[in-house]
Amino acid sequence: MSEPMVSAAADPGSFQRGRDYYLSGRVRELTVDGRAVSAIVDGGRAYRVRLDLTPVGLEGRCNCPYGAEGFFCKHCVAAALAWLDSADAPPEASTVSKGKGGRRKRAGTSTGKGKADAKSKGGRDRRLRNFLLRQEGPWLVAELLRAADNDPLLRARLEVAAGADASEAFDDRHLRSRLEQTVDVGYFVDHREAEAYFWGVDEALTEVAKLIGDGFPDAARELAVYALDLLESVAGLIDDSDGGLRVAIERAEQVHLDACSASAPDPPQLAEFLAERALRSEYEVFLTAVPDYVSVLGTAGMARYRELVEDAWNALPPKRSHDYGSRRFTVTFLMERLAECEGGTNALVDVLSRDVASAYDVLRIAQRLHEDGRHAEALQWLERGLSDFPPDPRLRSLAAECHVRTGDRARAQELLWDNFAERPSVDAYIALRKLAGKKAFARRRDSALSVLRDEPVPGQRVSHPDDAIVVLRAAADLEIEKKDRRSYHEAAGLLAEARTLAEGCGHLDEFDAHLLALRTTHKPKRALCEELDRAGLP
Repeated sequence: MSEPMVSAAADPGSFQRGRDYYLSGRVRELTVDGRAVSAIVDGGRAYRVRLDLTPVGLEGRCNCPYGAEGFFCKHCVAAALAWLDSADAPPEASTVSKGKGGRRKRAGTSTGKGKADAKSKGGRDRRLRNFLLRQEGPWLVAELLRAADNDPLLRARLEVAAGADASEAFDDRHLRSRLEQTVDVGYFVDHREAEAYFWGVDEALTEVAKLIGDGFPDAARELAVYALDLLESVAGLIDDSDGGLRVAIERAEQVHLDACSASAPDPPQLAEFLAERALRSEYEVFLTAVPDYVSVLGTAGMARYRELVEDAWNALPPKRSHDYGSRRFTVTFLMERLAECEGGTNALVDVLSRDVASAYDVLRIAQRLHEDGRHAEALQWLERGLSDFPPDPRLRSLAAECHVRTGDRARAQELLWDNFAERPSVDAYIALRKLAGKKAFARRRDSALSVLRDEPVPGQRVSHPDDAIVVLRAAADLEIEKKDRRSYHEAAGLLAEARTLAEGCGHLDEFDAHLLALRTTHKPKRALCEELDRAGLP
């Protein structure tokens, strides 16, 4: 494989952007497995890339919007170039690579046109260099100034070389105008146009991100903030069915973070900006700044950030049941991120336990304790939730899991039975059976099926024919697994009952198709087929 092969697999724009991504160090976790490689490429978010060097060419897959349509995207290009530059670089090959839209393009090799082009360019560069070295200074100055008039970045680099402050040298007006034209298009962007719209936004942000590597991170930081301002101002005019707005916001946030890392802004001022922006944003801008900005903020910045978030949290009124206001969500989310970043589970539980107003609040605390292996503590919270709030099957399910971990399977079965009896369903039935195991569940099965069949059950009467059909089929499959005549007889009875229910609710054709498939699968089991025939099943 060679760089020309990678270039041939992508369109020119994707190749150039992918090359920029590779050169700026956006490829990580590169894992080579023979003639295949996987990697993560940091773009608007972290994208997963898989490349395969096959007999027919270089093929790439990426979970970005462009890659999902089958194109060899910039993330694939970046990963491929990183692969070429690794110790496990693939061998050179002359073959056909998969290009845009799945079409095949002839890829050059180091011995073909690509190498010839590189040699030709090198020769032209040497001739131009030798020519420039022979020219008089005034002519060179005039040519440089003329070029700088059309290239703000070149002008800024020259001014910095001449002693100007980098934070003031770059004139960002052209990029501000580019962002305005790209983001604020002045009309409603419908679903058909959204993909192209967000692609354009990503292109503009890529130009902003290049400023960081060129030595102007302060300008990149300010432009990233301007892009976020624009995105929030037009958010209501964009059909965001595919989540493109969130991706664009995350891309601008990443540019801002990279610029901050390169320019080291005043930590307390940065903390004030991040906290204030997150607290007022309607689109979750900088909501996840912690822990990403911890290293940039340092001790002083984190102290100021914590102070501002805690002030907002303390100003919240006491929580009421079903209080899901956006302000409360934002402030609480920021407090939770802070607690988890700085104090782990104990600090997070302290935050979550301040306002326990519903079973869900209890569930979140217990889930975190359970994830940390603190099952006894989780059970204490779950018992409180089951006592203080209306019955919640989620609390019972988690409590059952905790009881299993602490060795009390009998209590776990009781909780899952309560879930099933309260809300009979296939999922509840399967959870109960999975916990009890085949033998232990035999005592529960008849009671469970009686609930689904609408037979009298103390204290309740329910009717779930569709669920009953599925459960009866599942019970029949279990009997068939036992591979004996008595079990086949039981399975046939269960299936006959299920067929009666299917006929009653208009699903007979679908059920008979299942029976036909079952007979085909188990055709060698003559005893089973005989029992199905005796039960009058087709």
